[in-house]
Amino acid sequence: MDAVFCGIVLNVSEGLSLNQMIVTITCNPAIDRSITDKGEYFSVGGKGINVSKVLKNVGTDSIASGFIGKDNKDIVYDYLDSIGVRHNFIEIEGKVRTNTKKIVDGDLEEHNEEGPLIDDISKEKLKDYCRTLRNDIVVISGSAPKNIGDDYYYQLIKILKENDNYVIVDCDKNLLKEAVKAKPDVIKPNIKEFERLFDKDMNEEDIIYRAKNLGIKTVCVSMGSKGALFIGEKVIRCKPLSVNFVSPLGAGDSMVAAFAYSKDKNLDYIDTIRNAMAFSAAQCETEGSEPFEKDRMVYYRELIDYQEVPDIR
Repeated sequence: MDAVFCGIVLNVSEGLSLNQMIVTITCNPAIDRSITDKGEYFSVGGKGINVSKVLKNVGTDSIASGFIGKDNKDIVYDYLDSIGVRHNFIEIEGKVRTNTKKIVDGDLEEHNEEGPLIDDISKEKLKDYCRTLRNDIVVISGSAPKNIGDDYYYQLIKILKENDNYVIVDCDKNLLKEAVKAKPDVIKPNIKEFERLFDKDMNEEDIIYRAKNLGIKTVCVSMGSKGALFIGEKVIRCKPLSVNFVSPLGAGDSMVAAFAYSKDKNLDYIDTIRNAMAFSAAQCETEGSEPFEKDRMVYYRELIDYQEVPDIR
C-alpha cells in the first residue's frame, strides 16, 4: 500500500498507471559538469531528463524521450538504466553536448554547448512518437538545437493536444513565444523568461494580467528570492522559503516535475502549488542536478506561505 503524507505519495509500487503515463521530452540532452567550492560533479541532464530523475526520486515512473546523439548515447542510457528510468529517444548523428556550470560565491556562470543538429527525418520521428500518446502527461522542457525551428514545440503541442494529453512546457525565447500559441496546459517561465515572452519589463500586476490572457490553464512564474506567482483557477502568491542554499541548478526542473507528479496523483490546485514550491526548495539544497532528499521536500511542503491575490483588472 502506498504511504500518503500531506498530499505526497511515497514508496509507491513500481510501474506506470494502466491508463496514464508521464513522458518527458528533451530535445537537447546534456552531460552536466558542475563546479562548486566543494568540487566538480558530472551528471546526465537536460531539463526533461532532470524532470524524469526527480519523478523517479519521489516514486513516480516516466519515459524519457527526445533526441540523443549516437556518439556517446550510452552515457545517457547507462545512467537512466541505473536509476530505473525507461527511455525512448530518437537517435541522431553527433554527440550529447556538455554543459559547464560554475558556482562562485552563489553566482552562477554557465557555458552550454549547442548540441548536434537534427535532420528532418528525425524531427518527423519524434512527431510520430507523440501521435502514439493518448491521455498522458507530457513534459516538453529545455532548449532545442539551433536548426530545429522556433515552431517545433508548437507543432509537438498541437499533436499532443489533439489526443487529449496534458502538456507541461518549460522553455524560453522564441520557442516559448510559439509554444504558447498551441495552448499547453501549464507553462513555467521564470520572471526573465516571462518578460522576454512579451518583450517588456513587468511588475506583479502586469504578470497576472498577461498570464490570464494567454488562455493557458496554469502559468507559474518563478521569481527566485521573491517567491513565485501561480495564475490558474486562482491567483496565488507564494513567499520564498528560507533554505540551506547550495545551488540553484535543477530547481526549475523540480518545480516542473511537481506539476507532472501532482497531475498524475490527481491532486488539487493548492496541493500542486505546495509541491511545486517544496520540490524546488529541496532541490536548492542539493549539489549539481541530482535529486533532492525526500524528507526535506516533505518538511518544506508544510512551511509554504501563500495568499490569494484579488482580481486586480
